[in-house]
Amino acid sequence: MINFKRFWCDWAMAFIPTVLILLMVFLFIIYPNERTQLSQYNEVNEIYRELNASTFRFGLIMTVLVSVFVAQVYAVTLDAYKLRFSLPISVPARLKSKAIRNYMVPRSASVGTAFELAFELENKEIKRFNVTADQFSLVFENNRGILTYKEHSKSRFIDFDVQEIN
Repeated sequence: MINFKRFWCDWAMAFIPTVLILLMVFLFIIYPNERTQLSQYNEVNEIYRELNASTFRFGLIMTVLVSVFVAQVYAVTLDAYKLRFSLPISVPARLKSKAIRNYMVPRSASVGTAFELAFELENKEIKRFNVTADQFSLVFENNRGILTYKEHSKSRFIDFDVQEIN
């Protein structure tokens, strides 16, 4: 499951500096060059002001759009990096439920299968993980043991060491 609060925090950290840098590039490099190119062909009149204003608006809109795209790429990359290099968490847990979910594969006539395990931690928190078929078949409901997983904005299942069979 995805923790959107952590993800959007990473996104905001990427968006603010990106929009400021692109805005400065536009205001100090691109926009003055547009003005000098226009002034070579036109006198300072109403047409020049309209073109100048539309160029300025277009530059601001493109700055925001490119900043959103760059921040999104940065946030996804940073999120994957943090999840990959985070330390595994090991806690006592009980396997609460197992579920098999079938879903339609987009743009295909085939059906996919997802295996889900739901664990109840000692503090009554429920953690759900998508696992492989092999991991799914090795555990049974109400088994107790040590759950090992990684977590940042989403959780990744690593292992469940069964210690008590009910």
